[in-house]
This record gives sequence, structure tokens and C-alpha cells, in this order.
Amino acid sequence: MTNSQSTQRPIKAQPYGDYGPKSRLHPIYAALVWGVAVLVMVLGQSLSAAAGMRLGSVDIAAMNEPKNLLYFLIAGFGGAAILMMLWVRFVENRPLASMGFRKDQALGRFFRGLILGLTFCAIVVVVIFALGGYTIAAMAPAFNAPGALAIIALLLVGFIVQGSTEEIMMRGWVLSAMAARFGLVIAILVNSLIFAALHLGNEGIGNVNWIAMANIVLVGIFLSLYAVREGSLLGVCGWHGAWNWLLGLGFGLDVSGITIDVPALIVDFDNKEDMANWLTGGTFGPEGSLIVSIILGLGVVWFLVIPKRKDKTA
Repeated sequence: MTNSQSTQRPIKAQPYGDYGPKSRLHPIYAALVWGVAVLVMVLGQSLSAAAGMRLGSVDIAAMNEPKNLLYFLIAGFGGAAILMMLWVRFVENRPLASMGFRKDQALGRFFRGLILGLTFCAIVVVVIFALGGYTIAAMAPAFNAPGALAIIALLLVGFIVQGSTEEIMMRGWVLSAMAARFGLVIAILVNSLIFAALHLGNEGIGNVNWIAMANIVLVGIFLSLYAVREGSLLGVCGWHGAWNWLLGLGFGLDVSGITIDVPALIVDFDNKEDMANWLTGGTFGPEGSLIVSIILGLGVVWFLVIPKRKDKTA
């Protein structure tokens, strides 16, 4: 699927390093690569779900239960991630480094992203609480529930796998493939729009929180700029996993419309019934709040305005 004639043409953009014509795919394939990525994701998750159900160890219909959720986060998303990397390496015939797997300072980049994800999430929740959007249902209830801390720790691993898989798909595969052919602006916009579209059915068909969809586009742009700025996928993998984990397990809030049936680690918040959904996000969770729009918007502006520091090790 690599265009052998592309050696005579300039490559538009390679956000994770210069890998020559191997990163410049055929224009028709590059334009539709997001669809291939979605199909590979669905295939990987379906195979993992089928294996789990056949073994009788998982009930896909009860995803809010910790055991089922953990299986799907690790096996479902992890299986999809493996298929994606195999596809890029052996079907597209390009190195995994071209989609953001950068070796230098790998752990540092990942843990920095993890801390930033926790920080962004905490700021959002604290601001919504300060504006009267939440009531406190319980303080650190996980410490009073046998086995809850172990489940929360395992789910941290699960959300890191899940978040990393979505980043491999969107900010790794789709972004790098489209940027090399059509440029960064188009690649960032397309991967962010597709990322939002994949969340349309989270609260059920026909029940769409449009603020949430706009925020998911915004987080796609934010994470794309973050990844491109670092020249690495690892930081956004940490950010994404930390955000989802702290939102659902740290504060007991819905994550993209999904409720997790585990006692909260820090504070168990409930939405105030008389507060507007634009503040709390309603049943979608804080990701449907205008507070997230403001915080992420400031993050996007920061990436666009503040010059990048020189990376001495790169």
C-alpha cells in the first residue's frame, strides 16, 4: 500500500520523525485510513469479546461491573492495539516509530503525560464542584470496601491500555498516515472528528450531548498538538489513561456516558439535580461540561502560542 513513486515528491509532514517515502501511503488509502483503523479496532475488540464469552469469564452486556470492564479494557483494547501495530508494520510496511513510538525518554514522557492527565481532570472536577455542580456523597468510600483498592489499581492498568489504544489509533496511526499525504492540519481535524464520531452512541442512539461531542473534538485537537509537539505518542497515552481513570475511579463520575460500579478512591461526587447540564455534563459526565471546553481550549491555545523548548536528547 506504499506508493513507490512518492520518492520523487516532497513528503507533507511526518510528525514523529523523517521515515522517508515509506510513510507516504497511496492517496486513496491515506484518505480512508481512518475507516481501516476503525475496522481493525472493531475486529480486535470483537475477537477478544468472543473469546471471553466462549470461556464464560465475561459478560459484555454488563460492562459497568469491574470484572467485565477490566477484561474489556485490557483484552479488548489490548488485542485491538496489537492488531493495529501489526497492520502498520506488515501491511503498510512502515516502522512503528513513524506512528509515535519514540524510544528516548520514553518513561519520562509517559509519566509526564500521566501527571498532566491527572492534573487536568482534577482541575475540571474542582472547578465544577466550586461552582455548585456536585454534592459529596461520600469521602474515600473505597477504603471501606473490601477489595476495592485492588480493583482500582487493576483498573488503572486497564484504563492505560484503553487510553493508549485509542491514542495509537487516532494520534498514532491516523494522524501519521494522513499527515504524510495531506498535511498536519487536515490530519488533526480528521482524526479529531472521527474520534468524536466514535463516541456518538455512548448515551444511546438519538441521545447526543453536543457539548460533549464538541469537547471530544477539542480533546482530539489538544492531544494531537501535544503528540506533535513532543514528537512522541507516549505522553498522550499517559494523559488519556489518567484522565479516564481519575474521573471514574477517583471521583465516581461518569466517563463518556459510562458508569463504573466501583467505590470512589478520593471523593464520590453526585450531580446536583437542579444544576444545568452545561455545567455538570449530565449523564455523559464532566466531558459534557463547558468547563472542560474552557480548560481544553486554554490547553490548545498554549500549544499554539508558547514556543517549543529545544529537546537536547532528540
